[in-house]
Amino acid sequence: MIIMWLLANLASAQMAGELKGLGEFKGKKGPVHITSQRLEAEYEKRLITFIGDVVARQEDFVLYADRLILFLNDKGEGIEKIVAQGKVRLVQGNRKATSHEATYYHEEGTVVLQGEPEVREGDNWVRGKRIIYYINEQKSVAEGEGAQRVTITIIPREAKK
Repeated sequence: MIIMWLLANLASAQMAGELKGLGEFKGKKGPVHITSQRLEAEYEKRLITFIGDVVARQEDFVLYADRLILFLNDKGEGIEKIVAQGKVRLVQGNRKATSHEATYYHEEGTVVLQGEPEVREGDNWVRGKRIIYYINEQKSVAEGEGAQRVTITIIPREAKK
């Protein structure tokens, strides 16, 4: 069904300095290439921020965002969380996810899409107020709120022929 690989692919990469949290998942092993208009590294705050037309690529996975922020852990040698903001788009083959913000929490092993999130796989799609992907459990939860209910469309294989 709809599988949210999302930032887990980015998190499975190996970057300079072998940041823990960027190479601990099954799947992607190749390097991550990130381009942006600007890079800000605030070592005392343990933040690395990519600003403007951010594109992060690893093998067949591509993340697009206006801003990408890496929050390092207290020791500064591992990732606490990764936040992609503004026109977030994640693409891998026929799987696509969009939202205003996507946050990957390393310790919890979760990815949270907020701000009109939508996940598509082929012709199938799901929308909600918030979509959460539990990486280690390969489980997704779409949540609605108030009048904004979860909406899903599934096209049966027979209908696609």
